[in-house]
Amino acid sequence: MLRRILINGSFMMLLLSVGAMRAQSATAADAAQALPKDAIDVKLQDALRERDAIIRNLLERVSELERRLNSGGTTPSKADENRVPAPSSLSSAVTSVVSTSTYDSTERKATEALDQALIVRGGLLLPSGTLEIDNTASYFSASSDHLTIDGFALLPVLVVGDITSERVREDYLLPTFTARLGLPHKFQMDFQVPYGYELIRTVDAENNQTSQGSFGLGDISAGIARQLTREHGSIPDMLASVRFKSTTGKDSYNLQSSQTALGTGFNALQGNITLAKSSDPVVFFGNLSYTANLAANHTVLVTDPNNPAATTTMVGHFKPGDAVGFQIGSILALNPETSMTLGWDQRFTRATQLNGADLPASYLVEGTLRLGMSYLYAPGRTLDLSFGVGLTPDTPNLQFSVGLPFRIPLWGSKPKKLPTK
Repeated sequence: MLRRILINGSFMMLLLSVGAMRAQSATAADAAQALPKDAIDVKLQDALRERDAIIRNLLERVSELERRLNSGGTTPSKADENRVPAPSSLSSAVTSVVSTSTYDSTERKATEALDQALIVRGGLLLPSGTLEIDNTASYFSASSDHLTIDGFALLPVLVVGDITSERVREDYLLPTFTARLGLPHKFQMDFQVPYGYELIRTVDAENNQTSQGSFGLGDISAGIARQLTREHGSIPDMLASVRFKSTTGKDSYNLQSSQTALGTGFNALQGNITLAKSSDPVVFFGNLSYTANLAANHTVLVTDPNNPAATTTMVGHFKPGDAVGFQIGSILALNPETSMTLGWDQRFTRATQLNGADLPASYLVEGTLRLGMSYLYAPGRTLDLSFGVGLTPDTPNLQFSVGLPFRIPLWGSKPKKLPTK
């Protein structure tokens, strides 16, 4: 990733500095040839002492970085601070720094935008003791055209009877409050609270429009994730997570005439496996998920076939279909503050059953093409944008979200500033 480019640049600057000091010493020696022998010795000794002091200071900085990395960021002891590595250990120390993500504030900033995009998409966990608060506002737009035929067909293109056409437009504005907390032993937990507004407009064949809207709380969910492997060689980062969704939102079975549903009415349990592999300056990620929607009983209206005008209620046993989904994509680091994401989401949901029988047209195939961008506008504060286009009839036509996550350190040692000299 970009961290290696930045650190290699720092290492080259260190070598150039040493070379410049050596050249300066040689120039001083040439200039001193016209002086007496005692004056030449004094000049050379002063130049060598100055050069050795600067080199020793640079080696101390590299040694301190190496100790911080090997000790997990703990503060070095006084004895360690006074220890100066041998010049032969310079190459191995710099190599150790290059392969890590905690070099200095500039390098950490270079990867924060890319890391934030991975955290939002489940490919990276927060450091232990870090709390992230994310307020994301999402907009969804969906449309569908319904054609109802009450008659019979004489030919494939000739229908005798009544044809009713309906155009339905659905708009959703759903802000979501998300809290993520990094835990010890490579764990992370998160908590999501969706709330917002839904508006459904229906236009019939005679251009009569009816509207239904609702504002309130959606289905709250919580999850826990753990990192199973870290990337090394051909082995990618692997993370596993489990999420539970409740039924706190008002569902379609308990609505008044002017309301719309903000919840599903069914509990759900979801498992995810996420892989991430870097190839500078790109990170590729993939996700496989399985969602088990739990059965529930709900009261529904039933029409008497002998008397269509009469309706009654009954308690039905619903078993929503389970869903299998996957996600693939890549995140490109454009510069230290900006990263862009390109991804594809696909999900297949089995048909829903009512009292053991499949409901018609309840099998869903959802596919979405996503574009995203993360911009680091201040330390620990990111602007995350996401744009999605639905490519199947079961998917919203347009999806757009804006997130403003920020981080708060709760425990653990803060990153120590490196010496500037």
